[in-house]
Amino acid sequence: MPSPYNISNIPAPRVEFIDPRTGLMAREWYRFFFNLFNLTGAGTTDTSLADLQVGPPGVNDLLGELGITYDQAQLASMMAQYEQATRNIQNQLDTAPAAPQLGTLAAENADNVRLIGFSTNPSPAVPDPAPTGTLYWDGNSTLGLQMNQNVLARIGQAQFVYVKASSAITKGQLCKHTGSVGASGVITAAPTSTSMTDTTQIIGVAAQSIALNDFGFVQTAGDVRGFNLTGSSVGEVWADGDPLYYNPSFVGSFTKTKPTAPNLKTYIGEIINAGSGGSGSMNIHIVYGSTLGGTDSNVQFGVLANKDLIQYDSALQYWKNVTSASVIAEVGGPPITKTGNFTLSDTENRIICNGTGTITVTLPAASSWTGREVMIKTIAAFTVVSASSNVVPLAGGAAGTAILAATAGAWATLVSDGTNWIIMQA
Repeated sequence: MPSPYNISNIPAPRVEFIDPRTGLMAREWYRFFFNLFNLTGAGTTDTSLADLQVGPPGVNDLLGELGITYDQAQLASMMAQYEQATRNIQNQLDTAPAAPQLGTLAAENADNVRLIGFSTNPSPAVPDPAPTGTLYWDGNSTLGLQMNQNVLARIGQAQFVYVKASSAITKGQLCKHTGSVGASGVITAAPTSTSMTDTTQIIGVAAQSIALNDFGFVQTAGDVRGFNLTGSSVGEVWADGDPLYYNPSFVGSFTKTKPTAPNLKTYIGEIINAGSGGSGSMNIHIVYGSTLGGTDSNVQFGVLANKDLIQYDSALQYWKNVTSASVIAEVGGPPITKTGNFTLSDTENRIICNGTGTITVTLPAASSWTGREVMIKTIAAFTVVSASSNVVPLAGGAAGTAILAATAGAWATLVSDGTNWIIMQA
């Protein structure tokens, strides 16, 4: 049978030969030498409790009993070296930085963290709502940040603006910008009013109810949940997938029917679940309706009047509103009398010739004035001709220079076809 005395388990190097607490041989070393002693036959296999309670003998006594001779100075030197090495190792262990830990027991203060993993199935489950400031997997597709007890921000899928309510706001109402509070660093907001004219005032949908002068969140993008989306509040019936627009007839609400001019046509988003009570949800995707001259960089209107027209001004490089009378004046304009040769200007379209001889008119290039109409008559018995062969006679044919014969009262209407001036009537 195997020997009960095992000397193969030599004490580890970290075990000091002399126990500093007692000044005696350490028990581990005593056990090693005790087994060695018994294996040599010099000991006895019967060890009483009283023998063990006496404790390990001194080094000299044990070695003497084993009949081992040694150099006392050499052994002392070796023991000193061993103890110094042990102390060096212990000092290194004592001064080594503690391993980073997370939680309430130790602070994490690392220069960088490679990654942090969030459980997708935490146990126990995260409470709903979680404590404010909690970041956790939302159970679906992203992390959720509990911004307050009423609002959970889904990271990467929702955007919010923090506001102060200038009027009481109910969760799910469409909100508009009303001003700002410089001291608090936020804008003020209220439910959208009826018949709004400035689409840029609309900021989003209330993610929570906010009492007058309280602070809260208005959601500008992403899914917002937990309010009535049946359409009953505005006399409509909404269904999943319906589009929602700003409603010009109800405060802070939507309509599934695109408004007609002159109402704002601002798209707010789509219904996800047309649920009643707190079961409804929608996706916010605001597309601001445009207002001609409102945000266009190449349109500049003054005060608009009935029957105003839009005209491009090449010198100013933008479209502007002009009166219809001014356009008529440019197209027709009052008759202008010419007594000698002349060049037809851009605003001259009705000409009376009263010369003392033939009058030559330089017509503008027909290619620049397709569709322009010019009327010319003479009250003197002298011909009127074109400076270029660009006038087609009333009977048709090749273009020439003749416009009016030398007869007082003769007249002709010329219209550009983009190539020549055609005499349409005379």
